[in-house]
Amino acid sequence: MRKLSIVVLVLFALAQFLNNVSAQSQFSIGVKVAANGSNYKDLTKSKCGIDAGVFMRFGTNFFFQPEVNYAFKSSTFKDVINEISTNSNLKQHFISVPALLGYHFINRDNFKFRLTLGPRFDFKLKDNIEGSNWETNSLIWGGQVGVGIDFWRFTLDLNYCLAADNFHNSEKSSSETHRSNIFSTSLGFKFIK
Repeated sequence: MRKLSIVVLVLFALAQFLNNVSAQSQFSIGVKVAANGSNYKDLTKSKCGIDAGVFMRFGTNFFFQPEVNYAFKSSTFKDVINEISTNSNLKQHFISVPALLGYHFINRDNFKFRLTLGPRFDFKLKDNIEGSNWETNSLIWGGQVGVGIDFWRFTLDLNYCLAADNFHNSEKSSSETHRSNIFSTSLGFKFIK
């Protein structure tokens, strides 16, 4: 219930921001694909994953950029069960919804440089953890920060996301949780510039 309340408050704040964007502001919509790497500190080795989705951008120098992405993440980690160390594979599928606020430091017709920052919500579709007692939450939220450039209709972004607690051992204390760090590089194309 607490997580749902936070989601509702963030969406309300973003709706207020959109309401204040003038009618003459810029609007963009496009698609993007990204390579990602996720890391659970002291626990895993990341493998390359993918994101693919759509984004919109409202505003001129200050802007709002909501996205909806399908995200796949893969990692391997060592787990100790009954004092026996084993390697396990983690494969996760999410619908990821970043809700980013941004600022264009350079805002020309065919070239833009920007910074983005905002919350990110990942809704688990499916995960597979082979031979382990670890579990992931169905809703994972955190923060995302990134930099990007636009050249003509193409976009290139570098992002970092730190998630809240989302990975825990079902047989151990609930206080033993791990956060994921996600780095991604995306290439996009804007249909409406």
